[in-house]
Amino acid sequence: MSDDDIALSEKRMYGEKRPETHAYVASGLGVTRVETAGGQIGRFSLSERCNARDVAGASGEVAVATDEDVLVLTDDGFVPTGFGPATAVGYDGDGLLAAGDGRVARYDSGEWTDLGSVDEVRAIDGDRLAAADGVYTLPSLDRLGLVDVADVAGDYAATESGLYRYEGENGEWTEVRSGHHLAVASDGERVHAAAADGLYELANGAWEPCSLPATERVVDVTYGDDTYAITENGTFLVATAAEATADGQGGWRQRSLGVPDVVGVAVT
Repeated sequence: MSDDDIALSEKRMYGEKRPETHAYVASGLGVTRVETAGGQIGRFSLSERCNARDVAGASGEVAVATDEDVLVLTDDGFVPTGFGPATAVGYDGDGLLAAGDGRVARYDSGEWTDLGSVDEVRAIDGDRLAAADGVYTLPSLDRLGLVDVADVAGDYAATESGLYRYEGENGEWTEVRSGHHLAVASDGERVHAAAADGLYELANGAWEPCSLPATERVVDVTYGDDTYAITENGTFLVATAAEATADGQGGWRQRSLGVPDVVGVAVT
């Protein structure tokens, strides 16, 4: 048995054992489940074969947008919801949202309720929606501006031309980083932006480059006990504080999952 095959619970070297986190990576192959805890990246396996276009997680729930339907994780695995083809999924305070084929809807008590129409939706995060022709607010679907928006997180939007923040009394977009950005993530405390030239973290008011062990482009970032990222070629990355790791060595660690066409990562 190789070290890669040993369960995380058997790899504790010293210190307190941290709860295990399950990450779900969406790709053209399907949804890959990854076990991780305390900076260790453990076993991974294909949970669902599909053409995944987006993935989101919140409060122990996970949803996947595919070219056939929106899937939600249950005790019996991923099950269809009847939405139809979707390009984006996300959660706000009231639950699951999805978009596809110009339709934006909310999932509640096993049924979808339409909120309105927006074309080419690319991402949903909280009360914001990213689309080809700009950022929209939910649930009203009022357009807030910008174009070619790839991702949204809180007051941030990643676009073809730069990274923007929505601020000011009149709600104006201010460019905070120039250049093509693929993704942005924020949990209210941590903020990361994936640009064409690398991954950046907002620290003490400045955007600092992350020292990643992988050179591939990062396409998504999410948060749990640690910070998690995934590259376009399927390298899973986790950043952990030194005091929270089993070996006392913090920072970024990596593991190749060997999956193609990666689009996102979510954790529970």
